[in-house]
Amino acid sequence: MNVTAETVIVISGASSGIGRALALALARKGARLGLLARRIDRLNDVANECRDAGGSAVAIECDVTKRESFASSIDTIAQHFGAIDVLVNNAGRGHHAYVEDTPDEQIENIFRVNVFSLWYGSTAAIPHMRARGGGLIVNISSLAGKVGYPANAAYVAAKHAVIGFSRALRAELAETGIDVMTVIPAGVATDWADVVEGGSMLDLFTYERERGEAIARERDVEMPASPRLLNADEVAAMIVDAIEHPQPEVYTHPGSREMALAAECDAAAFEQSQVPNWLANREGYLKSKQKR
Repeated sequence: MNVTAETVIVISGASSGIGRALALALARKGARLGLLARRIDRLNDVANECRDAGGSAVAIECDVTKRESFASSIDTIAQHFGAIDVLVNNAGRGHHAYVEDTPDEQIENIFRVNVFSLWYGSTAAIPHMRARGGGLIVNISSLAGKVGYPANAAYVAAKHAVIGFSRALRAELAETGIDVMTVIPAGVATDWADVVEGGSMLDLFTYERERGEAIARERDVEMPASPRLLNADEVAAMIVDAIEHPQPEVYTHPGSREMALAAECDAAAFEQSQVPNWLANREGYLKSKQKR
């Protein structure tokens, strides 16, 4: 589909990060945007930025972990603009902890935000898309949905679930005119630390990379290349292109598709190549844990 001034797009988690960048990128194409987030003050600022950029925008305070909140928000947007063409399930939350240190309430919260919300948003949007004659559901997963990372088990499990959900829903909606696409980013330089419990993932990533390279030199082994960090605007531009040219799964970072394939096709070899990173991660995690 071509994004035009007639295209109605709902974005959850739109107050910051990828969600905000995507909203602005779509606004520059004139799109009509339904923006959802809990932080309504920040969301109103984003809506104003979108209007200044050439789009139309309505901001709605929404808790995507509650079916009633998500459904009523989508219905309000459909009534306001007259239709819904695209739903971007972007809201997400992480938790920085080893399995043994992850409390039950964090596991449940991670799955409510990252996984359960997909059900709530999709089931609310599908009837509107069906009435429109078609539509697109975009679920934002992560390279963590393809590869296991230490100190992130709850998030990794949730993002794997996003991919499974998307594949199942895509099968259910085959030849209905409603498409389902999964976007798979790797590291993105955003204020993600604001929604990650337990410490800064960016700090741990930086430490892990530098210390991992040192461990690899000590062991005289070759460090595998990791996808470089992209900024939110770079990722948003790729998502806009993907919305206009949908495919089942879209990798935003160069090298991330190859990394995911390596992990799937030869797990033993891939895991062996990651040992320096994993040891560095453990060191960094234990140091950060001591500071808390």
